[in-house]
Amino acid sequence: MKTKLTGNVFPQQVESQPFSLDNLKEKVKKRYGALSAAVIDETFQVMAEQLADGNTVSIDNFGTFSLRLGMAKSDVKDFSDIRSQDIRVNGIRFKAAKQLRNGIERQEIHLQQGDKVRRNVTTEDRWHLLHDYILEQQRNAHTHQTSNPITVSTYRNLTGCTDYTARKELAHFAEEGRLKEMSVGRVRCYTIK
Repeated sequence: MKTKLTGNVFPQQVESQPFSLDNLKEKVKKRYGALSAAVIDETFQVMAEQLADGNTVSIDNFGTFSLRLGMAKSDVKDFSDIRSQDIRVNGIRFKAAKQLRNGIERQEIHLQQGDKVRRNVTTEDRWHLLHDYILEQQRNAHTHQTSNPITVSTYRNLTGCTDYTARKELAHFAEEGRLKEMSVGRVRCYTIK
């Protein structure tokens, strides 16, 4: 794929058909019989109930599911200002187990043709990419630097990192003084200092 933001080329997983719950049930049914499909349904129901009760769900050799919580209102500074109705579920986080990560990381998709070892992209590499992108945008627009805010989504598209990494690294750049943090509505944005 080629990103519209920078013109950089990046890989993206392409699949002809996703492996669905029905596919899983069919495969397990062939090995263990018709009752296995009902067991899978019940397993997912129990997992959902446990997550709803605030528990993490850990499956050996696969990973751990947990709730991602957030505040319904922004800029809460004091614990006494928090009410239970102000806390909301922003999603479900999945942390892959080491065995699963190791199995996936050995795949050739992480290598470029001719490479023998996996390439590691660092936070500094992503910073230089972001910095160059901001400067290029400023040159093209001939505008003041604050007119080109960087969002988490922009950073993710630019660098190919996860949402969690994008948020963490942008906050880190702001703490270091490389970026200036600002809010546009409910969206946290960054500009270069």
